[in-house]
Amino acid sequence: MISGKARELHFSSLVFDTHSDSLGRIVDDKEDFGTNTLKGHMDLPRMKSGNQNAQFFAAFVDSERFTVQEAVKRANQYFDAFDNLCIKYPEILVQAKTASDVVRIRKEDKIAGILCVEGGHAIVDSLDVLNNFYSRGVRYMTLTHNMSNNWADGIQDEASNDAIIGWKKSKLIHENNGWLKYETRHNGLTEFGRKVIKEMNKIGMIIDISHVARKTFWDVIETTNKPVMASHSSAYSITQNPRNIDDDQLKAVSKNNGVVCVNYEVTFVSNQCNQETRKIDIWKQDEIKKLESTHKIGSNTHQEYLKKINIEHNKLSAPLLKQPIYTEIIDHIDHMVNIAGIDHVGLGSDFDGSRTPTGMEDCSKIPLITQELLNRNYTDQDIRKILGLNVLRVLEDVTGL
Repeated sequence: MISGKARELHFSSLVFDTHSDSLGRIVDDKEDFGTNTLKGHMDLPRMKSGNQNAQFFAAFVDSERFTVQEAVKRANQYFDAFDNLCIKYPEILVQAKTASDVVRIRKEDKIAGILCVEGGHAIVDSLDVLNNFYSRGVRYMTLTHNMSNNWADGIQDEASNDAIIGWKKSKLIHENNGWLKYETRHNGLTEFGRKVIKEMNKIGMIIDISHVARKTFWDVIETTNKPVMASHSSAYSITQNPRNIDDDQLKAVSKNNGVVCVNYEVTFVSNQCNQETRKIDIWKQDEIKKLESTHKIGSNTHQEYLKKINIEHNKLSAPLLKQPIYTEIIDHIDHMVNIAGIDHVGLGSDFDGSRTPTGMEDCSKIPLITQELLNRNYTDQDIRKILGLNVLRVLEDVTGL
């Protein structure tokens, strides 16, 4: 239940979510976000219902689906889908490019939408493409997805030598307050990678360090002269998923005057769910390897057994994904505030790119976060910072407007 105080506080606040993959449902499934779709985590009516009034919409170019030649075209499909959404529903959604835009649009009781790019491979190693993305309204870029690209290492390459993130090595990853050194492609940023950072600083695009390798993170901190953002990462000290960020990183982001935005994904917020899910994922990968050693990939028999493996994997996973509850999100916020400070924590749901805890089924449930923060004795002003003012500050610091 939402108390009257929580409702008043929540609906009078800027509620800024820093990562949603929901545009993919428009691009691929042709959904109409102007109606309550009853699908996924987000659409415009449910955003209004939850007062999610500022939103970064991600353009994710899946490197396993699209070639280098297709990458820029794919990114622009997201940008076009967003533009068309703003044109179709101007009374609800307006594109923002600066912090002042966000403030103005919110005063008009509309949703401020901002474009971002998830995965630096989408710029196809070109600063000209980076600048083109900026001209389309992109205001942050995640430097990598999980895997490395040609100029920066991703967390999956650093944390694991196989396709599974984490579980086999999670208990080994922290030794003497540091990460074990796994074989990575570049050992952080290349020289061109540092040029990308400097160009993003120059044009006013936020550097997003979610998904990057630890070494890449520290190279970014060394190179940037502007605040950084982790758009959708939770606390590693609570949940040992390598995609989460550790206490040393939280302190570094605080010193950089950046912001870390908690991810709602169940394997990021619940350590038990993370560990048990990784065991099942490893089982699946082992079964697939056995299958590929005995049957030709793509054959009818291979496809038949692969389908059975996937069915069993889903059957085993389903109960685990229902165990975490939304209050565990606030456990991560508590830890981040304790380590980084109240001025450096925000919300980065990863809606439509994640599996959310019980009670946080979609963006209409966001007021529950405000209620739980009140339950834990956060002040009104501190809650407003977490809900959106901290992200607004970083956007203003980076764009200069």
